Amino acid sequence: MNRPLHVALLAASAIASVRTFGAPWIEEIPPGFYVCDLSYDGSVAAGNIVGDGSYETFRWTRAGSVEFLGLASVPEIGAGGGSPDISYNGDCISASILSSDRNLTLGHWNINSGWSEAFPPLPSHVYSQDQTYGSAWGMSGDGKHVTGYYISANLASGVQACSWAPGGVVTDLPATRARVNAASYDGSVVGGWEDSGFGPWIPTVWRNGVKYPLSGSLGSTQANSINIDGSIVVGDAPDEWGGMKVATIWRWNGVEYTQQDCGYLPETSYSLGGSRFTGVTDDGAIAVGSNQLAFNPGQGVKAIIWTEATGLVSGDDFIASLGLELPENFELRDFQAISPDGSVIAAAGMNSDWFTFQTILIHLREPCPADTNNDRQVDDADFVSFAGAYDMLDCSAPGMPLRCPSDLNRDGMVDDADFVLFAGAYDVLVCD
Repeated sequence: MNRPLHVALLAASAIASVRTFGAPWIEEIPPGFYVCDLSYDGSVAAGNIVGDGSYETFRWTRAGSVEFLGLASVPEIGAGGGSPDISYNGDCISASILSSDRNLTLGHWNINSGWSEAFPPLPSHVYSQDQTYGSAWGMSGDGKHVTGYYISANLASGVQACSWAPGGVVTDLPATRARVNAASYDGSVVGGWEDSGFGPWIPTVWRNGVKYPLSGSLGSTQANSINIDGSIVVGDAPDEWGGMKVATIWRWNGVEYTQQDCGYLPETSYSLGGSRFTGVTDDGAIAVGSNQLAFNPGQGVKAIIWTEATGLVSGDDFIASLGLELPENFELRDFQAISPDGSVIAAAGMNSDWFTFQTILIHLREPCPADTNNDRQVDDADFVSFAGAYDMLDCSAPGMPLRCPSDLNRDGMVDDADFVLFAGAYDVLVCD
């Protein structure tokens, strides 16, 4: 582990921003730190340290602190994989970590208790292949479930899609050779891919354990992100006419998922490039991702963003439309994630000064915690929602809305302390 380089990267990039109050602004994360996921309002992030090649998991907070979480597997055993994810409140992180017996395993980090591991102990149906038990690719919004896969001792299954509740059991998803990339807030809906049986991956969702294949098997495609209740899924699907992958949104209609192909950038080479979504807001109003212009990665990758009003546009055009300019040393490549409330986008690119990947955060607006329905006003509709939650009190109550939005101080209760915060926001009315 190279702590001196970590320190150098942090010191060289004392958090920079271009900001006008009330307007969109850009914030730079230190070069070498690659953000993979954002908390509900984008105030906390999780990712990998790529600048020193360790791929150690880190946690960043809006206060400007970066915490190194340890248990990086690459420096120790030369094996890695997966993608760090973060809970809505920013207190829990999932990642692939070095196990206590020196294998790659699914890990869960809690702000109070640190890391726990899915394996060991090792059940009879799980085994190590190339010092790998499995890897973590997603986390439920409540931080209670880690998703991914493990190596199955059943050779017919190979890679087994699973969901793990830390302190509990590892649950298999019905599939043959599959992986789970994402989960809804409570973990009841998860999505990823399943092997078609002859090579390509099929984007797949499991709702309460019931499998829903989302599209055909032309090319390897997958589901990458899921909104709060599992009603909206994004990823990529086969485009039979263009012979490539296309950024896709699937929406649950109560019986099945309906598919919307969102296209690709005009300069994409047919049959050689393709597009994908990797993040979506809880209301489905914004989806973000990347567009490969041709088969050769050196020929260009561009960030993309989709809204109903604009359709699919490049990240460069989107940033220009906000009146913002990218840092001079930063080449935009990807919109990796968007906060579920739609206020912050994590944009990945190459820092030409440090010759390493870097993340910038595009703040579209300030968070507004008391706005429980996310319409940028704290009004009577929010009061009705708050009053109902106040009557229930405990965030774990069965009737409480997902993520307990009225718990403004995030202590697990909707009580007088939250009422004081809500009343102040109610008087202001309009969110900045």
